[in-house]
Order: sequence, then structure tokens, then C-alpha cells
Amino acid sequence: MHTAVETAPVKNPKDRWIPWYFVIFFTVIAILDGIFVYVAVTTQTGVVTENAYEKGLAFNKQLEQARAQPQLQETLSFENGMLRWQAKDESASLLENAAVTAKIIRPVQDGHDFETTLDYKGPGVYEAKLDLPFKGLWKAEINATWDNRHYQTSHSFTAR
Repeated sequence: MHTAVETAPVKNPKDRWIPWYFVIFFTVIAILDGIFVYVAVTTQTGVVTENAYEKGLAFNKQLEQARAQPQLQETLSFENGMLRWQAKDESASLLENAAVTAKIIRPVQDGHDFETTLDYKGPGVYEAKLDLPFKGLWKAEINATWDNRHYQTSHSFTAR
């Protein structure tokens, strides 16, 4: 009869490193998470919507105001630092002698927004020279008032 001889398992020297592999893995994850948190916190531009709840409640009112305003045919362009807005009214007549202002907004970075007046340059054309501090995406919120009427629109443009 053969008796089974029990032999002690042979320990591989690499086996003693297994717990350290777990420690190293979670340490690397913690370091990467720390880097991600640091980058997220230090690169926040501060662009948020102020009074978001109140604006949300008033959204239907804004939609009604947009439907009630005149239906202009208008275009906006930005070339060589010149913002140009051209408009025609419902009867395709060029919009003349309106008071036109533009709020210029940098959507991706807070602190560079400003307002300017667009000067009447001829039949239906209003212009303003803009000295933009950065290239890239900008937004112009146009407000025009004439003959007790008001028109509001917004356009995005790229400064090159």
C-alpha cells in the first residue's frame, strides 16, 4: 500500500510581493484622482448662470416676448474688428435710425463682457469697432429700438 506523502507547497519568492501590488495599484489611483481634482478646481473659469432658477421660471414669458417682437430679416458679421448688423423690417424695408446696442459676451471665460453702441452707417447697416482681448468664440446680444418697437436677438461670431 502506498501512503500519500504530503509535501509542503513550494513558496515562490514573488508571492510575498502580492500584497504590495494592491498597495501600489491603489496608490497610483489615489495620485491620479488627486491630479484630476487639482486640475478641475484650479481651471474653473467661474462661468455660471446667475439666478438660474428665476430665469427658468420666467422662460415661458421670454418665449412669448420673442413671438411678439417684430420679424426682422437680419444678419450679423464680424470682420477686421468691425461688428456689422444689417436689418430689414417685415415689409423688407431697411431699418433706419434705430437705437442699437450690443452686449458682447465671452461664453467660455468670465470677466470680459462689455456693452457697445452700434452706429448707423447707412440704409439698414449698424456698425461698431470692437477691440476684443481674445481670439475665439464671442456672442453678441443685439437690442434695437425704433418707433416704439423693440427687437432683441443674439448671434455667435468668431474673432480671428
